[in-house]
Parts: sequence; structure tokens; C-alpha cells
Amino acid sequence: MAIDSEAEQAAPLVVTEAARSEETITVEVVGDIDISSSPRLRAELFEMLADGPGAAVIDMTGVGFCDSSGLSVLVQLNRHCQDSGIDLSFAPSKVVHRAIELTGLLPTLRVA
Repeated sequence: MAIDSEAEQAAPLVVTEAARSEETITVEVVGDIDISSSPRLRAELFEMLADGPGAAVIDMTGVGFCDSSGLSVLVQLNRHCQDSGIDLSFAPSKVVHRAIELTGLLPTLRVA
């Protein structure tokens, strides 16, 4: 039995502030979101929204993989933003959109 030494590894997760105005922040998320990267995703997103912008857009068009732990972070962030009065929306990649759709979260998360 051969072992594939060229097996694909998860793309590193990168979370950056892409734009900010007086009222709106856009956060870009790139890479793969899984059980090992979702705690960092949660921490970084919550930190970036800590000052309570009026609106936030999470640009996930660069995400190639998202498991249930990543979706859990999105639900937690959504709840936090609702409680904080932040108008939150997501711009998902096809992969993330499909995961949101398959799990029945489309009515819960506002997808742009």
C-alpha cells in the first residue's frame, strides 16, 4: 500500500480587515476553516468587531473548505452581532454557501 506524500494539506487561514469606514467594516477570510482553525477564526472576528461598527461584511469568497465548526463560528458571530446591534452579512464562496444551504442556515445567516 502506497502512501501519498503529496496529499493536500489545509490552506492556512488568513483573517484581515479589508476595509473600514465610519460605520462599516469588511473582513476578508481566506483559506480553510476546520476544527483546528475555527477557534482562531472566532477570536479574530470577535476582536475585529469589538468596537461595535454599525455594519460588518464577512467576505468569505476565498474560503475553500468550511466544516461544521466553521459554521458554528458564523452562527455565534451572527448571534453576537444581533445582540450588539451590528448589521452583519456574509459574502460566501460557493463552498461556504453550499454548506450554509445544506445545513438549513440560509434563513438564519444573511448572505449577500
